[in-house]
Amino acid sequence: MKTVSIQRSVAFMVFFLWVTAGAGHALAASVTDGLKSTIDRVITIVTDPKYKEDSEARRKKLRTVINPKFNYVEMGKRSLSHEWKKLTPKQRKEFVTLFEKLLENSYAAKIESYHDEQINYLDEIIKGKYAMVKTEVVRKAEAVGVDYKLLKTNDQWQVYDFIIEGVSMIRNYRSQFSKIIRKDSFQALLDKMSKKVNELENGSGAEKEL
Repeated sequence: MKTVSIQRSVAFMVFFLWVTAGAGHALAASVTDGLKSTIDRVITIVTDPKYKEDSEARRKKLRTVINPKFNYVEMGKRSLSHEWKKLTPKQRKEFVTLFEKLLENSYAAKIESYHDEQINYLDEIIKGKYAMVKTEVVRKAEAVGVDYKLLKTNDQWQVYDFIIEGVSMIRNYRSQFSKIIRKDSFQALLDKMSKKVNELENGSGAEKEL
């Protein structure tokens, strides 16, 4: 089976953000229409001259657009698989909080590296409360297939996974988290995630796994 590293998944997180930031639109609109309508909002932020020398303000603004459209609880639940059921409400909350910070800090720099890449929308599949939007990201001479899985919650479409060239981000994290829990413990996973978040916030460790 073809595999890619967690780092490669994170490297393409920028594309994930561009097309998912505005998933929660009226039910009458298609999922793709909702996604496309907010691409300009994200690009406007990353290209706005007033944020050029103020990365903290830029990232804060990006979070207000992006974070509400990500279903971090669903991401966390799927990345832990059967381990999720063993956790207490407090453990689940702590894990989701760290997972959110891990993803947020990992892809922040990637969002800010926008250079006029082209996004082609290829297809949309809706089955009940689940949807998938198939896209193609063209950068220079390379075209990368990126599919987005969304879940409708409270009349909003929120992203819970994305697939790059056939490989799921959630499966990558699930494999990594499972190994740590199996070898050590769930608490060890939390400790490693916390350490990783601190490294990313300090500008180091971006290309390393937990």
